[in-house]
Amino acid sequence: MKYDVVVVGGGPAGLAAASAARKAGAARVLVLERNSYAGGILKQCIHDGFGLIRYQQMLTGPEYAARAVREAVDWGVALKTDAMVLSIGADRSVCAVSRDGLHTYEAGAIVLATGCRERTRGAVMIPGSRPAGVFTAGVV
Repeated sequence: MKYDVVVVGGGPAGLAAASAARKAGAARVLVLERNSYAGGILKQCIHDGFGLIRYQQMLTGPEYAARAVREAVDWGVALKTDAMVLSIGADRSVCAVSRDGLHTYEAGAIVLATGCRERTRGAVMIPGSRPAGVFTAGVV
């Protein structure tokens, strides 16, 4: 399958990139998301404060994520969840596996928007109980 743009990651950045690609004239845009839902970590952020810049509204994380998904779908972005990208070739091919098998996508451009995952101090083996100057994103 051929796409003008393939976006790896269906979080806020990936969805924004996919919508922007369609708005800029890319005819076929695909988002590949490994989770069973798009929207990223924002699904867990139930406090408000999201969306002030992009949507001029105070939204919770789930509301922001839902709006970003809806916007991408409304722009005609193809969204494939439960899809794990296995490799990206120098020829801009993207190999992914999902419940319906192994697929290779040809892309004019690839956007990597895979996000990040916070791990605790113990998980990254930082010794002590309160190392000075070391903060996780959640602490900040």
